Amino acid sequence: MPTISVTLCAEVPELAEGPGALSWSMVEAWAVAMREEVPAAALAVSLEQVQDQLIDRVCGPRWLPVRGLPAPFGCPGCGVMQDFARKGKRTRARRVDTSVGVVRLQLANVGCRDCGRVFAPLLLMLDLTGRRRTDRLAVDLAELASQMSFARAGAVAHSFGVPASPGRAHQAVADIAPRLASVGRVELGGPSRAAVVVLDGTGVRAGRRRLGVNTNIALGLSARSGPRRRRRAQTALLGLTVDQPWSAMATQLAALETPTMVVVDGELAVTRVAELTWPDVPIQRCWWHLARALRWALYADKAPHRWSRDKRGELTELLRSTAREHLTHAQALARYDAFVDSVRAEDHHAALELLTGARDQVFTCLQPGIRHDLRRLGGPELGSGLLERVMRELNARTDIGGSRWSVDGLRDLITIQLTRMTHHPAWTTLRQSTHPPNPIDFKINHLKFNAG
Repeated sequence: MPTISVTLCAEVPELAEGPGALSWSMVEAWAVAMREEVPAAALAVSLEQVQDQLIDRVCGPRWLPVRGLPAPFGCPGCGVMQDFARKGKRTRARRVDTSVGVVRLQLANVGCRDCGRVFAPLLLMLDLTGRRRTDRLAVDLAELASQMSFARAGAVAHSFGVPASPGRAHQAVADIAPRLASVGRVELGGPSRAAVVVLDGTGVRAGRRRLGVNTNIALGLSARSGPRRRRRAQTALLGLTVDQPWSAMATQLAALETPTMVVVDGELAVTRVAELTWPDVPIQRCWWHLARALRWALYADKAPHRWSRDKRGELTELLRSTAREHLTHAQALARYDAFVDSVRAEDHHAALELLTGARDQVFTCLQPGIRHDLRRLGGPELGSGLLERVMRELNARTDIGGSRWSVDGLRDLITIQLTRMTHHPAWTTLRQSTHPPNPIDFKINHLKFNAG
């Protein structure tokens, strides 16, 4: 393997007393400046040395050209892989934005003796033809932009010497999101199965409608790990739609293997999608959403405030005690029916309709078969809290200063954010391809005086 030498020269003040002498602040400022400038400059010098070696191997020495030498590349015009001639260097340096800074390359051209095409072989070999930004930089900027505003992402990247700006961060998101095409598509390599599927949605201020658009998410729970009191869930992004009804999610869920249980928030459209996609799969009603829905149902019934508050607290305690006391399915339903009778006695129609409609789904998690099948997960899910935490992070990123997103921009941003958070195979593969381990060994040589 050929060796490339790059020399770094620095004028360092002496260690002494007084102003202008070498201090730690000065050394640290020097290191920061090197971090911003040296990597890109060293990369440019190294690539130019590699380019010179390549041209000598393909065209022969500068003043003694050799005809018919084979080349490791083909002519972009006719495809011939031999017999190239030197055509000098370009006067204007080629700028390439990379994750280590701006790299300016002095490109050398060769000409094909068969078709006369003139091109730069270094760009061809490095797959940089027609590109001004590397994939690694685009992925890094998109990852930053999924966690903070575009302006903040550009500022943070720029502070580390990376060529970044709010516009470039925005463009990186638009460039990277289409490469994550397997989200919600099993045939393209997306996750195909999860023991528990959680369906829920959130609203985001986007588009022209005053109330924004809906973002619907299907999240799968496949495993849990960690100590008993600090269990961590392993999730998979199974489906995602933006500004589409829940019926559009059915096409993404249809290709999945049948789960053990589906968790819904109680919304009719969500429940209908789960029932149509997996008719034989038990559905669990989220306990948190049930208590929250009771609040609004009692408000619609114009129930007394104090009585409504007590009933919400009673339902919450009923659900908690069911899990705490390890009640059976029949025992939990008996307590629930007694609670529903107390609401029926007050003749509150909306609340009674809500509680009656949720009866068959509220204690699905206590069924013996469900408990047995999900024992390896540490127990079944009682609600959609797993997805609620994810949606809180989405809202924290998208609800910034009253800004309004375009629907396409929102879809791109959420796609990147969710694939990164859930370690989706599409994101993992993309990151591994753009962030490979370094196979090139290097060392820093320094002169030693009086070395024997």
